[in-house]
Amino acid sequence: MQLQNEIIKERTPIKGLLIDWLIIFGTYLFIRVFFALFGLHQNIVILGCCLAVLPYLLGAVYLQKSHKQCPLWLSASAILIPSIVEKIAIYLFGAHLYNLSPINVLGVMEAIKSNASYTNFIKNQSAQNLINLSYFNWTYILCSIAISVLVILLLNQTKQKSNKG
Repeated sequence: MQLQNEIIKERTPIKGLLIDWLIIFGTYLFIRVFFALFGLHQNIVILGCCLAVLPYLLGAVYLQKSHKQCPLWLSASAILIPSIVEKIAIYLFGAHLYNLSPINVLGVMEAIKSNASYTNFIKNQSAQNLINLSYFNWTYILCSIAISVLVILLLNQTKQKSNKG
């Protein structure tokens, strides 16, 4: 019985990590669908800001509420890994849409920024407008990673204050 309790305790951080990643992914998809449904997907500044902040903020809120003793490695893994994976996935998707080699970083980033018609996969112009990746630029990448680090630091600081008080 005691061994079973220890096994459950060992899985709890991993389970929390997976749930946090699902919350971040679900929030990301919700924002994309919301912007597409209400025609806001062309406003790339607001879209980029919401995608850079809201998923990771909700993930941090979940971590704070669900894990009373959240170690720094857990919060860093829960926030930074999805942030980095998101950027890699969007970059590779953009390289595929423009039929460019992923090795050509500057070419892919310039093609995504220009919001030119896709050369691969999607030929319909209205469908291309729904899959607008033009918010994805160097500013988005750097700011969203900085926001993720800030969220981790704030989460860690609030955990330390709650443990002291």
